[in-house]
Amino acid sequence: MGRGRRYNINFDNYQRKQNFNNTVNQKIRDQNLWIRDLDRFYQEKGGDRCVRSACNGNKKALFIGINYKGTKAELRGCINDVRNVSELFCRKYNFNNCLYLTDEQQDPEKKPTYNNIIEGMKWLVQGAKQGDSLFFHYSGHGGTSRDSDSDEVDGFDETILPLDYETAGQIIDDVIYENLVTPLPQGCRLTAIFDSCHSGTVLDLPYTYQCDGNVEVIENDVRKEIFKKALGIVGSLIQGDQAAIASSLLGLFDGSINFNSTSNTNNQAAIKKRRHDADVIQFSGCMDNQTSADAKINNVSTGAMSYALITILSQNRDFTYTELLTEIRKIMKQKNFKQIPQLSTSHPMNMNEKFFM
Repeated sequence: MGRGRRYNINFDNYQRKQNFNNTVNQKIRDQNLWIRDLDRFYQEKGGDRCVRSACNGNKKALFIGINYKGTKAELRGCINDVRNVSELFCRKYNFNNCLYLTDEQQDPEKKPTYNNIIEGMKWLVQGAKQGDSLFFHYSGHGGTSRDSDSDEVDGFDETILPLDYETAGQIIDDVIYENLVTPLPQGCRLTAIFDSCHSGTVLDLPYTYQCDGNVEVIENDVRKEIFKKALGIVGSLIQGDQAAIASSLLGLFDGSINFNSTSNTNNQAAIKKRRHDADVIQFSGCMDNQTSADAKINNVSTGAMSYALITILSQNRDFTYTELLTEIRKIMKQKNFKQIPQLSTSHPMNMNEKFFM
């Protein structure tokens, strides 16, 4: 089984802050801020009051696969991912109005350039209404860039890289949210899969679920407050070693962060932006600070997340969201992938519900 990473270039010196992010995330873990009582979380956060899509209306899908062939960022499995995921999802969930953007196509309007991807997103959400089910699948490079509007958990925007990223730039998560999520009405479902690096919160949704042994959930607003304070404490030590950073963070949980309410003006704006009445569910191949594998499994190039989902959903049975997330992680561990898949949502999830689209 061969393996690579779905990024080859460090953008904005991302690696410089890797130790810092890892240390803060470990502090969050040590403080038990990831919640394992999912049913209680769902009830306390009013998940039962959210309008869900019945997924019995129109169905549209946008598939994007970029191998960057002939460039220094070349990948091998992304177009395979689009073929395999689209075949399964169109057959099993009845998506028949589909748009494909891949770099093997000759039609310039079907190339996954910056402009074509944005236009594809607009096509996907155009005319969306309650009861509709939309599907977005991206397989390609993911990256990071410095956050310009103070709405990110860790100070970085997560990005996807169009075919022409060297000239047109990366597509940052704020732009993805503006085009994929903002136009959606209440009760419309968008299911999105990002098989790319640094994709954990690329849709900027307020709740994140992950499975690393147990399925657990965190509010991204809490994480944001912790990271903001951590940046203030550490300051110029960001380039230091992990031990120095950890020592400087001893006062991080001194009671000055209120985990039940957030009063900071910028943070309130971020919270308001991330919460949305639409029924949005995002699967990502890894956490924001992780890379996602471009692998060769059974002599076929594929992305780890796409492979896991296809393997699971090809079975002739239903899965709850908890079972789905658990099985994805199990398959990745069996294949020796260290990345931790995540599920982010626009509303608290009843994780005992059956996955459907």
